[in-house]
Amino acid sequence: MKKHRTKFDLATADSDQIAKQLKINLFVIVMVIFVLSINMIHFIREKSLFYAVLTLLMVVLLFFIIKARRILKMRQQDLTQLNEG
Repeated sequence: MKKHRTKFDLATADSDQIAKQLKINLFVIVMVIFVLSINMIHFIREKSLFYAVLTLLMVVLLFFIIKARRILKMRQQDLTQLNEG
């Protein structure tokens, strides 16, 4: 039998699940920064509109990923305070 993977639900997640999501989030941030730097190098060399738009898109994506990381960190802090108190 195959295990059905459930979607991540922040409201019902425990501390271990949030820690796993934070690791995944950090990996995604590193990959986006890597691709963003490559796009910026291409844009500087070629001055292409395509790379300009792609760079802008990657910056916006990075903004939302970092925002999601902040939310995960806040939820993790809330859970640790609930467990301690």
